Amino acid sequence: MGKEREKDRILESICRRAEGYTVEETLTEYVIDEEGNRKPVKEKTQNKHYPPDIAAAKAYMELICPEGEFASMTDEELVREKTRLIKELSEYDQSS
Repeated sequence: MGKEREKDRILESICRRAEGYTVEETLTEYVIDEEGNRKPVKEKTQNKHYPPDIAAAKAYMELICPEGEFASMTDEELVREKTRLIKELSEYDQSS
């Protein structure tokens, strides 16, 4: 994997964490049978939500704008900017 591709992947991960996300998790319960083998007995799928992370948002903004434009922002200013960017991205996605 090239350096640019790796950098993009890391930025996408930080952005995802900054926005918050939901993942589907599958939990499997096992028992040990008479022969000592693990056997699945129950499986449960659930959605787990990870809320937006302001530290990740700040890190992302600092990485995409290293001149420091966002470095001096307060948490409240960062939340407003994050909300604005998410709205802008969703409008862009809908128009594509």
